[in-house]
Amino acid sequence: MHNTLPTLQLSFTILNMLYIRGNQAYKKGDLSAAENCYKQGLSCVSKVEASRSCLRALLLCYSNLAATHMSLGRMRDALEDCKMAAEIDQNFLKVQLRAAK
Repeated sequence: MHNTLPTLQLSFTILNMLYIRGNQAYKKGDLSAAENCYKQGLSCVSKVEASRSCLRALLLCYSNLAATHMSLGRMRDALEDCKMAAEIDQNFLKVQLRAAK
């Protein structure tokens, strides 16, 4: 158990860093880099192991990955991202709106 907490904290830190980098790339219009950052971030933490704060970060990564996929015209991928986010929090309004588009 002692090894799990530091590992989760490191994963959470990496996830947040990649989320921020993804947001920066998205704002610059570098959608490929944004997609890569969000996907790398999502691979850092499993939903099963995630703490409450990690789940929120995962939710935001899935949501922003959906927005990126929509901007790339990849609606099926965006819908899958929305479904993954909805599994974490079905009341998150941005995901519902993106899925509806």
